[in-house]
Amino acid sequence: MNSFLKKSWPHILAALIFLGLTIAYFTPQIEGKVIIQSDMMQYKGMSEEIRNHKKATGETTLWTNAMFSGMPTYQINTVNAGNNLFYVTRLLRLGIPRPIGRFFTAMLGFYILMLSLGANSRISIAGAIGYGFMTNNLVLFEAGHISKLEVLSFIPLLAAGVILVFKRKYLSGGALFALGSGLVLYHNHPQMAYYLFLTLVIYGIAQFIYDLRKGELPEFFKSIGVLLIGGLIALGASFSNLWVTMEYAEDTMRGKPILEIPDDGTPKSSSETEGLDWEYAMGWSNGTLDCFASFIPGLVGGGSQEPVDASSATFKSLRGQGYNVREPFTAPLYWGKLPFTSGPAYLGAVMVLLFLMGMILIKGPMKWWLVLGTLLTFMLSMGKNLEGFNHFLFDYLPLFNKFRTPNSVLSITSMLVPLLAFFTVDHIVKGKSTKKEILNSLYIAVGIGAVICIYFLLAGANMYDFAHPADASRAPMDPQALAKDRAALMQSDSLRTLIIVLLSGGLIWAFVQNKIKELVLIAGLGVIVLFDFWTVGKRYLNEQDFVKKSRYEANFAPRPADTQILQDTDPYYRVYDASESTFRSTKASFFHKSIGGYHAAKLQRFQDLIDHHIAKGNQKVLDMLNTKYFILPGQPQGSPAQAQQNPGALGNAWFVSNIQMVPNANAEIDALEGFDPKEVAVVHEEYSDYVSGLSPVKNGNIVLTEYKPNQLTYQSNTTSEQFAVFSEIWYGPDKGWEVTIDGEPVEYVRTNYALRGMKIPAGEHTIVFSFDPRSYKVGRIISFIFSSLIILSILFIGYQNREKWLAKEVAPAPVKATPKPKGKPKKGKGRK
Repeated sequence: MNSFLKKSWPHILAALIFLGLTIAYFTPQIEGKVIIQSDMMQYKGMSEEIRNHKKATGETTLWTNAMFSGMPTYQINTVNAGNNLFYVTRLLRLGIPRPIGRFFTAMLGFYILMLSLGANSRISIAGAIGYGFMTNNLVLFEAGHISKLEVLSFIPLLAAGVILVFKRKYLSGGALFALGSGLVLYHNHPQMAYYLFLTLVIYGIAQFIYDLRKGELPEFFKSIGVLLIGGLIALGASFSNLWVTMEYAEDTMRGKPILEIPDDGTPKSSSETEGLDWEYAMGWSNGTLDCFASFIPGLVGGGSQEPVDASSATFKSLRGQGYNVREPFTAPLYWGKLPFTSGPAYLGAVMVLLFLMGMILIKGPMKWWLVLGTLLTFMLSMGKNLEGFNHFLFDYLPLFNKFRTPNSVLSITSMLVPLLAFFTVDHIVKGKSTKKEILNSLYIAVGIGAVICIYFLLAGANMYDFAHPADASRAPMDPQALAKDRAALMQSDSLRTLIIVLLSGGLIWAFVQNKIKELVLIAGLGVIVLFDFWTVGKRYLNEQDFVKKSRYEANFAPRPADTQILQDTDPYYRVYDASESTFRSTKASFFHKSIGGYHAAKLQRFQDLIDHHIAKGNQKVLDMLNTKYFILPGQPQGSPAQAQQNPGALGNAWFVSNIQMVPNANAEIDALEGFDPKEVAVVHEEYSDYVSGLSPVKNGNIVLTEYKPNQLTYQSNTTSEQFAVFSEIWYGPDKGWEVTIDGEPVEYVRTNYALRGMKIPAGEHTIVFSFDPRSYKVGRIISFIFSSLIILSILFIGYQNREKWLAKEVAPAPVKATPKPKGKPKKGKGRK
């Protein structure tokens, strides 16, 4: 046991260091404070009905009516029913909530990745600290991009599995790949998983060429087979989520087109294209200078709320205009190609320096994966600013047009760059290159870094106008003062990066010259990396971002308009909040069943209603959606928002007197212009058999008697067969919504382009709509089986290899001297 603890000590120490650093950075969490994150505020609103239903019934609803008149919850609260990897993710973060638990997990994952490369624990710790405190991770957390951050915590495990498999460690590598892939899929950010996969394709090609040259193709294909098996097991573990998500994606803005392209041949929306609309998808595209901000953090102003002090031109300008501004103060210094940003995707000066050295020193397929993968991610991040390349991929690469915000791909870069950087440190420490080779690579890397820094330091202020398109709307901030502060930040951060490059380069030079020991080199680089990311990170995520829970909860206090509406005892109606950005805010969703909301994967048919009718003020469409209340901006400006009742709301269901058949989807949505939804139901001819022979005369009534988000109960009473329209969003067919009349299953159809309609027989009846997708029920069984298999495999392999995997430090090899050429050089010719 003592021997076991002794060998485990380096790993225990690593975990303690990671935990200590995360606690030090996120001390406010220990004090019970929380951070106000824009995306999490949106999530709180969109998920409130889901939470309330769970508290009241103990049941998880897979449908909510809190946003966009109704939608599945699959991409609001990730469906992971039956997936036992929940317990693994909890274990890896030691049961500690985020942010401490999540950043600890990221460092632990990268530590395991470095160990899988054969690095010692010291190098692995330094690399893991750099990965954990990467500026991109801190910016993501500040903005509330939690699922993306969680995926980034586990991609090192996935990468470690791939590396081990290609090292012919099939069993341990395959199990680790399955675990890492399973955890990535569990945390449900398909875009990050997709981008990582694109870079791994490069790794596979490079490994294929390498093995082909060595005559080891059988081993290569065996490795691919192991990875395919591990990937299939990981897919199985997340099957409960993947199945429902694939079903849902078909009907979202990322799905197949519904409307036909107009006569001019130009798609006007995502409903006329397969996948997203190009302009919408490319909204956050990096410019060239945005890419260089990965090396100099303040090159294009940092963030749209960049901290400035009293000596800044903007601060002085506002004071000069009589405004009582105080420190801490932020200004919109960002002036790159993005509309706005929380902060740069800064990769670290040390990381970039070591990455450049690794490009020269490292050999083999992994080097080409990391180098070409990094190049690919930068090219993808430029989106429409590298249109020829990215439009080709958008049109022809499978699934590429399902994703937006191309600059987010740099989240993957934030794993690739430090991996090659600290693999290079390991390479140097182990003496795998000669002294001359290391020094040459060092001089080239430092030279490149220095030239870039000196250019922006000395010439940058005269080369750019430092203007952003939004400056004109930022009064009373003076555009000239903003430009001065932007130029000053470019210069100061260029000098900062130059100093860090020279310090880091000096450490490496001293080690190669045998003037310092390995421990000093690694500790020195680790301290500089930590200082670099810590100080830049504090610009965007610091103690001032945390508030007491009471202040946080105050954001969800009802407004007077909300309170007024909530006095209505009607169990189910909808609210249109015009006091906020209706389709970019979930504030109304926190209290009401909302017409609006915020989500990147709306149902396409509802998006079409927005584009073709709601945004154009078609009141009849709002009436058929049972919009009983409007929340209007207060008058005069700045006054509290006001509630106004809509007398034209049609209720939860009603009978019509006429059915209008239409031949296609375009005619279906066009028919909603100028029609009377109280009397007319628009039905696509695909349902002609269903309504054949039906002659509704509109008598009797139908009312909602019981409301649950996933079950709606109605009572009808009529003297003849009728056609009822329900103010519920169509999602189907056969995707979960089932209906019964008096307990007997019946069919229903789509009406009014996005609603549900059905025949109601004469007499008194109980109609029940229930959402119970088969894909969820079957998927959770499959997820349970495969996630259990992953866990059992890891436990078995871990037990079998426990001694081998424990600390086995490799002593550093001396740096090899450059070999002297044999013999005397020939006359007139120098030495090679």
